[in-house]
Amino acid sequence: MKKAKVTKINETTYRFTEAAFGTDVYMYLLIGEKSALLIDTAYGFTDVPSAIKKITDLPLTVVNTHGHMDHIHGNHFYDQVHVSEADSAVFERHCNASYLMSLVEQVAEENRIPKILLKLPMLNVKGVVTSYPSVRVPLPEQMYFELGNRRDEILPTPGHTAGSVCFLDVDNHWLFAGDTACHDGVLLNFPESTNVAVFRESIQKLIALAEEGKIHTLYPSHQDTPQSVDLLYTYKDACDMILSNSISKEEFDAGSFTYHGLTVRFDNQRIGGKQ
Repeated sequence: MKKAKVTKINETTYRFTEAAFGTDVYMYLLIGEKSALLIDTAYGFTDVPSAIKKITDLPLTVVNTHGHMDHIHGNHFYDQVHVSEADSAVFERHCNASYLMSLVEQVAEENRIPKILLKLPMLNVKGVVTSYPSVRVPLPEQMYFELGNRRDEILPTPGHTAGSVCFLDVDNHWLFAGDTACHDGVLLNFPESTNVAVFRESIQKLIALAEEGKIHTLYPSHQDTPQSVDLLYTYKDACDMILSNSISKEEFDAGSFTYHGLTVRFDNQRIGGKQ
């Protein structure tokens, strides 16, 4: 198995990067005095467990930001993984071989990857399709993980999926944002996505925390990281324009609106709010 790519953020925080199907996906390791937390497990193409063992021998808790394949398919490396109950159905679909293979082919097509390449060992698509965690458990009732002088609060942020969550690293004022707030945009056009109005509510909740001084920096799961909290305002403005019907007919019909370099893709049959 390929060696994990590790980036040190500080002495107790690390990022692992996995590149596949034309994009990078990030996992984050947060270390407290008594335990550590791994946020997401990506595709499982690289040996993240060995990299973690070289960094810390503390007990490890693993959690998924949501149930999509590029965040859960390294779960099988760990005894149990926390996932929001609201994403149970999408999680199960993304562990179904035939459904998942159709998604892999779709991603390959969107990135102009010849389907024949999906059979190459280096892509390890078979491993993605068959991977499955030993035990899937709900998020803790208290909605935070206490790592020992380091608390990470769980913030439900429905949008990309109904069960998407972010993690607020309280003392550092960092938000591990999953796919809720990536630099290039958000996908709200999946069957499991919420409408634009619900996503806007999630963004507004994060903005409120930022304005209270609780969030200073965003660490998303894809694209450029870290990000300024200014990104949240761009998302809010983009959603407001969609909801107020201030975008062109072509953009609405396409279900895709780009604003200041950020693209919101949405299902134009279920926008929500006033139109």
